[in-house]
Amino acid sequence: LYQSLDRDRRTKYLKKIETVTSEMYDCSKIRAWGKQFLHNHQTTNMLALLTGALVMEEHKSNHVNLWKQIAVDVLEKDMFLLNHVVDGSLDEGVAYGSYTAKSITQYVFLAKRHFGINHFENYWLKMHFWFYYSTLLPGYQRTVGIADSNYNWFYGPESQLIFLDTFILKNGAGNWLAGQIRKHRPKDGPMTQSAAQRWSTLYTEYLWYNPELPSHPPLGHGIPKLHVFPNWGVVTYGAGLPHAQTNTFLSFKSGKLGGRAVYDIVHYEPYSWVDGWRSFNPGHEHPDQNSFTFAPNGQVFVSEALYGPKFGHLNNVLVFAPSPTSQCNQPWEGQLGECSQWLKWTENATGDAAGEVITASQQGEAVFISGESVAAYSSSMKLKSVYRCLLLLNHQTLLVLDHIEKYEDSPLSLVSAFFHNLDIDFKYVSSKFLNKF
Repeated sequence: LYQSLDRDRRTKYLKKIETVTSEMYDCSKIRAWGKQFLHNHQTTNMLALLTGALVMEEHKSNHVNLWKQIAVDVLEKDMFLLNHVVDGSLDEGVAYGSYTAKSITQYVFLAKRHFGINHFENYWLKMHFWFYYSTLLPGYQRTVGIADSNYNWFYGPESQLIFLDTFILKNGAGNWLAGQIRKHRPKDGPMTQSAAQRWSTLYTEYLWYNPELPSHPPLGHGIPKLHVFPNWGVVTYGAGLPHAQTNTFLSFKSGKLGGRAVYDIVHYEPYSWVDGWRSFNPGHEHPDQNSFTFAPNGQVFVSEALYGPKFGHLNNVLVFAPSPTSQCNQPWEGQLGECSQWLKWTENATGDAAGEVITASQQGEAVFISGESVAAYSSSMKLKSVYRCLLLLNHQTLLVLDHIEKYEDSPLSLVSAFFHNLDIDFKYVSSKFLNKF
């Protein structure tokens, strides 16, 4: 566009870009996003700062080098940390993950183009395709809503998928999945994109698209499969398939706060420039260890809490009573960090909250998944084990078994399980059996 602008308009636009970039730089030194790695605000705002610096570089702005230096320093640390996340996931979930990945893919492109920095071998990038494919419910419209989420993606993910195919995968799978998502986009209702997000990645989608890559699904597509995200602590079954009567989706979450890599970096302190949990912001995560969702025949039956208050029961996990440390919904208490608009990751022992996937196996259409979440509950409840098993017997029948152990001096006497559904009210329907109701 620059070549088509007259002199006055060029001057006006450049002044505006310089002013806003300078404001972004000032904010980066005082706002939380300036120091919270892998957070959607950080990658987005640091990329904006870098973009402004690159635009102004040819126009002899006095502060360009300083702007570039801080943006590249932070974004390079983000890429370094992502290289530890070997399953391609982001702890903020698919919706906010698409927000972060939008900026990460743009940075990787700019870093290679302008600085000769090559991130195409980054482990996270190599696996990031599965973060879109293996979280997608049958029909290509809705994703698993772990952490704060709408029903699918905030930005893209067609742009991110096309980037991955052109520069990382080079096998046509990214183009194929982008095409399926584009083809099946809802035209109305809550799963449509907002006006603010709908067009903002269209230009990179065009810039990166490689028409020479034949569009075809990944190897083994069409058969329901189990996929494990070991860093995220998430297991999915039946993702990435079309709508069909027998295409059932199941997910299970039992992981560490921030994901395994970030959690371990915070606790083992291998890098001096990471200041514990102050260097991260898992506030969009939920108290959801040992949570699950279930969509038999592709119809969502047990759903997640999406974007809402952080209550354990809305995430289909067990809550207990009477608890001496109950903060809301007395006398009940769920998992650490609950009871607020954001997960309270800096309070009490929340930074140590963790779950663990114990088993994930498949034999035919039978699936067995289990996890342990006792470390996600307050020690005041004196629980010894909170173990949950999911056994998918067929595409319509899921058996859920909870095994709970507590210490003798535990104050707890009650447990409650609430299975959340956003779309359909659970109603009791009497059925006739042996001539009796």
